[in-house]
Amino acid sequence: MSATEHQPIFERLTRLLDPLDPAELHGLLCGLLCADPNLSRAQWLAHAGDDLIEDLEVSEETQTVLLKLFDYGSAQLSDPDGAVTPLLPDDETPLRQRTRAMGLWCQGFLYGLGLGETARRGRLSPESREFLRDATEIAQVGFDTDEADESDETAYAEVVEYLRVGLLLIQQDLGFPSASAKSHLH
Repeated sequence: MSATEHQPIFERLTRLLDPLDPAELHGLLCGLLCADPNLSRAQWLAHAGDDLIEDLEVSEETQTVLLKLFDYGSAQLSDPDGAVTPLLPDDETPLRQRTRAMGLWCQGFLYGLGLGETARRGRLSPESREFLRDATEIAQVGFDTDEADESDETAYAEVVEYLRVGLLLIQQDLGFPSASAKSHLH
């Protein structure tokens, strides 16, 4: 086995997708899929390439990785257990980097929702609108030190869980509930 097979997925994606950030891409994908669950692979490649790379050609290898990310994100959002989670660095990564990635995920998610023009639809509940305001603030978050204590780690985990639940709420509000949300509504 090669050394890259043991690298966490986020690190491998970072290397393969450079200059794109996996967290921001996953957020963009989640936002786009919430706005349009019928998003095609071609539309995804167009958004990822045109909207984030600007003036750079996407290599065939990068396209392949982007399509795998699309399949992964689509599977997450349609998971019957609602197991979608923002794609972020693993817990061994310094909190400063994880916090930055979380902010980039929020930026991508908000951008994806904006591209889908979800605000014009007016179907978001007050809770979802509050979540979007919070996500806007989280997108600007920073962590100024390399030293994280247990309370910082706990706060980070709680925010990641909040993002996960908020994502499911947005998905449900837009009329495209996950299989889990459908089963809970009956």
